[in-house]
Amino acid sequence: MCWLRVVSLISMIFSASTYGGKLSYQSLHLTPSTLSALHASFRQDELLNLNGLQIEEIDTNAFAYAHTIQQLYMRFNAIRYLPPHVFQNIPLLTVLVLKRNDLTSLPRRIFHNTPKLGMLSMSNNNLERIEDDTFQATTALRILILSSNRLTHVDLSLIPSLIHVNVSYNLLSTLAIPIAVRELDASHNRINVVRGPVNVELAILKLQHNNLTDTAWLVNYPGLTDVDLSYNELEKITIHHFVTMQRLERLCVSNNRLVALDLYGRPIPTLKVLDLSHNHLLRVDHNQPHFDRLEYLYLDHNSIVTLKLSTHNTLKNLTLSHNDWDCNSLRALFRTVAQPVVDDADQHCKIDYQLEHGLCCKESDKPYLDRLLQYIALTSVVEKLQRAQGRSSVTDTINIVQSLSHYITQQVDVSLQGNEQLEAEVNELRAAVQQLTIEQIQQEQLLQGLHAEIDTNLRRFRLSKDELARPSDNLNKVFTHLKERHAFKLRKTQERHKEANDKMKETDYLEQENIALEKQLDNKNTMQILLRQQTLLKRQQIKQLLAKLSKHRPN
Repeated sequence: MCWLRVVSLISMIFSASTYGGKLSYQSLHLTPSTLSALHASFRQDELLNLNGLQIEEIDTNAFAYAHTIQQLYMRFNAIRYLPPHVFQNIPLLTVLVLKRNDLTSLPRRIFHNTPKLGMLSMSNNNLERIEDDTFQATTALRILILSSNRLTHVDLSLIPSLIHVNVSYNLLSTLAIPIAVRELDASHNRINVVRGPVNVELAILKLQHNNLTDTAWLVNYPGLTDVDLSYNELEKITIHHFVTMQRLERLCVSNNRLVALDLYGRPIPTLKVLDLSHNHLLRVDHNQPHFDRLEYLYLDHNSIVTLKLSTHNTLKNLTLSHNDWDCNSLRALFRTVAQPVVDDADQHCKIDYQLEHGLCCKESDKPYLDRLLQYIALTSVVEKLQRAQGRSSVTDTINIVQSLSHYITQQVDVSLQGNEQLEAEVNELRAAVQQLTIEQIQQEQLLQGLHAEIDTNLRRFRLSKDELARPSDNLNKVFTHLKERHAFKLRKTQERHKEANDKMKETDYLEQENIALEKQLDNKNTMQILLRQQTLLKRQQIKQLLAKLSKHRPN
C-alpha cells in the first residue's frame, strides 16, 4: 500500500490510497492541483469515485487531467453549483452520477463536450428547471434519472436517444415523451398535459399521483404493456383511446373519479390486469367481453349495482367489496364465477342490505330505479336539512349533486318523464349547483388567502416550504415552530423566575442575618456603655483611694 498526500491551492488537504488497483479518497476539494497530482500517478484510470466527500465547490479546470475518465461518481456530497465548462476535458465520459447533492440549476452548455455520455443520474437535488438546449450535444444519452427534485420544466422530447427516464417526485405540469423511450416514470408530479411524437417503443408508463383528466394521448403509444394512471382526476375511460394497443397487459386507473367505463367493441387482446377500484362506477355490464378475457379484475370501492360475466371467463382474481350490489345480479354472478376467485368480502351492511356470498346487496325488482329514488331522497331530504342547519359544506353538497347528475345521465333506460315530482326534484337540485358553485369559488378564494398567509408565516419565521406537501402540512410546520418557540420562551421564563426566587430567598436570608448582626451590634454597644460606666466608676474609686493614701503618707 502506498500513500499520497496532496495540498490543494486553497489549503484543503486530502489523502488518496491504492489497494488492489483501486482509488480511495477520504476528503477532497476539487481543484486542478488535486486532480493533476492524482493523475500523475494514475493516468490510465477509467473510473473516478468521489462519493461522500462533502465536496461543496468544483473548480472549472478541476478535471483538466481527467482525459481517460469514463465513469465519474460524485453522489452524497454538498455540491451547489457546476461551472459551465467543468466537463469539457472528459470527452470519454459515459456515466455521471451526481445524486444527493444541492444543485439548483445546470449551465446550458455543461454537456457540450461529452458526446458519449450514456447515463446521467441527478436525483435528490434541488433542480428547478432544465433549459431546452442543455442536452443538445449528448446524442448517446440513454438513461436519465432526475427524480426527487423541484423541476417545473424539462422537455424530454428534445432528447430522442433516451430509453429509460425517471422524473418522478417533481413539480412538472407538462410531460413531453421522447420518441424512443421504453420506460418512463413521471409519477408524483402535477401533470395535466401529455404530449410527444408517436412512440412504438414505450412499454412501461407510470403516471400515478398526477392531475390527468383525459387519456386521448394514449393513442400515440401503441406498444404499451404496463400503464399506471392511478390517483389522477380521470372521469371516463373509452376504448377509442386504446384501439392501437396490441401489447397492453396491465392497466391501473384506481383512485380516480371514474363514472363511465366504455370498453365496448373489440377487446384489447393482451390485457390481463385491470384495476378500477376506488372510483364512482355505477354500471359496467356492457364491458363484459373485456372482463371475460381478464385474469385480474379489481372493482372494489365503487357503486356498481350489477355485473355480468360469461361461464367462459378466465378470471383468477376478482374484488367486489364496497359496492351497491343487487342481490339477484349477485346470485347470477356467482353461478358463473367460482367463489375462490373472489378475493375480498364485506364485513358490515347498511340498513335494507344483506350479506350474499360475503357481499352486501339489496333486494329490488328494478335496481337502478330503486337507486335513483334513493339518491334523490338522500339529496333532497338529508342535504336540505343539513344546509338548513348549517352542517353541510358547499363542496360536499356540490359533489353529491354532481354525482346525482352523473347517475341520471348513465341511466338511459330510466325515464323521469312520467313522474313530475321526480323531475321537479332533479331540476331543483341541478339549479342549486350554480349557486353552490359560486359559493365554492368564494371559499376557494378564501382558501387561497389562507395559503398566502401560511407562506407569509413561513417566511416570517424563516421556515422552509415543502412544495410537494399539502398546505396543512406546512401550516403544521408553523404551529410546531411556534409551539417549540413558546416552549423555549416558557423554559427561559421559568428559569428566570427560579433565579429571581433564589435571589429573593438569598435576600431574605441576608436581611435576617443583617437583623441578627444589628442586634449583636446593639448588644455590643450596650455592653460598651456599661463598661465605660464601670471604668468611670473604677477611676473615681482609684482617685479616692489615692487621696486617702496621700493623707496617711508621712511628710
